[in-house]
Amino acid sequence: MLSWEYPPHMVGGLGRHVYHITRHLIRDGVDTTVMSISLPGVSPSEEVDGVHVRRVDPFRFRSTGFITWVLNFNEEMIEDALRLYDEWEFDLIHVHDWLTGPAGIVLKHVLRKPLIATIHATEVGRRSGIHNEEQFIIHSWEWRTTYEAWKVIVCSNYMLNEVSTVHGVPKDKLIMIPNGIDVSYIDSVSVKPGFRDLYAMPSERIIVFVGRLVHEKGPDLVLTAFKELLKWDWNLKLLIVGDGPMREYLMGLVHDWNIWNKVYFTGRVDDETLYSILKVSDLAILPSRYEPFGITILEAMAAGLAVITTRVGGPDEIVRDWYNGVKVTPNNVDEIINAAKILLSNDELRKNIARNARESVSRWYSWRSIARWTKKVYQDVLEEYSNSKWTTLWLK
Repeated sequence: MLSWEYPPHMVGGLGRHVYHITRHLIRDGVDTTVMSISLPGVSPSEEVDGVHVRRVDPFRFRSTGFITWVLNFNEEMIEDALRLYDEWEFDLIHVHDWLTGPAGIVLKHVLRKPLIATIHATEVGRRSGIHNEEQFIIHSWEWRTTYEAWKVIVCSNYMLNEVSTVHGVPKDKLIMIPNGIDVSYIDSVSVKPGFRDLYAMPSERIIVFVGRLVHEKGPDLVLTAFKELLKWDWNLKLLIVGDGPMREYLMGLVHDWNIWNKVYFTGRVDDETLYSILKVSDLAILPSRYEPFGITILEAMAAGLAVITTRVGGPDEIVRDWYNGVKVTPNNVDEIINAAKILLSNDELRKNIARNARESVSRWYSWRSIARWTKKVYQDVLEEYSNSKWTTLWLK
């Protein structure tokens, strides 16, 4: 399995997905190696929960920009995978998004092994179209990765339709397997005495946003809604958990609006801190403009929070409106404000929604089930592969 994200290198939900699905694949009898990129001080080779983890140095070669940097670490992944193959003849290759597509495609043809791709998001979806050369290159690598893959896994029905439309992938080549959540680990995190006091006064109720600070996640919508909510109830506190290119802009708004003492930017936090924050919060607002799935929504729901989200992508499929969450129209700050006022004014309603949310997550989104569905994809692909007269570009 090739992924540019794997702990401790975590940028978004992709790394969390790879970490959990591989350790559950191991438990289900699938011997798995993950190849990712390293960070200073991190071992280039180790075993994590039975998963073999190998990391390449993404800065071994000089880069002129993001695209060349990605292609450089893909070159290293190819070299390392070929060395690994001399010791261990793996059966198939599984890549995540275009970022490891180049390496997966080369290994497919050189080793004559089937390639599977999981597409977590598209550049067209993230950027609302293709507007410059870099985006076009990324879009092209996405297409090539889906074209070369034997099967393409997506995380929601929304993404199934998007990948089919954007990249022309036949529907019978696409498989929908949702993301999951480790409820048992969230339950094992206990909030330490005094933890809540680090973030809010005892009289303040906590609203939390979790995610990358980028336009598609909608942190600016949360901040704009929060400014208005303070006029309704001053005893509120907003925690913005995560980091990204919008951070300075958002902090500027907080300063300009003179609400700096009511907003706490935590930056990136570890899982224990994240789940503790969710457990001491009163309401989560996660109003993505574009969201293929939404693992953070599952995490908030599993932690016992009522969530306000949007009618887009994965969240629209996860949430039943006013049953296990609340859905608002994308980009609609007024709807966010109104929903928040209703939920914060009615403790019984909020707690009922939170209880239904946790039950939904526990029933439908366990990593154990998701790993088993993925294993079934592997088995089906290997059976087709063994019965086919498949040829590749690599001629022997």
